[in-house]
Amino acid sequence: MRLPKPKKSYCTESFVYREYLGENKWSEPAYAEPVTIENCRIDRWPEFTSTASGRQILYNAVIYCYAGITNPLPEFKMQSIIHFDGRDHTVTKVIPIYEPFRRSLYSYELEVV
Repeated sequence: MRLPKPKKSYCTESFVYREYLGENKWSEPAYAEPVTIENCRIDRWPEFTSTASGRQILYNAVIYCYAGITNPLPEFKMQSIIHFDGRDHTVTKVIPIYEPFRRSLYSYELEVV
């Protein structure tokens, strides 16, 4: 059983991805060279949670990247930098989605702040 994917014409957005490589010798974050990721969807709806000290943001946007549609489709990493809408965002959660009954990647959902 295969899940239907959206049409490529529906995935009209792109972003610049800088993969997090770890820390350099001065304990600063190190990133790979920027790569433009095309044919994705970006939902710009922030999500909040309530805590004892008030509201806390969970993410500013969710990015959907589909296997076979999004090009290129790297293995995304948390703490990487994503640039869209003129701002840098940090990946806080990477959720791989797999086809049912097989270990074939369907998509990634990236939560960014």
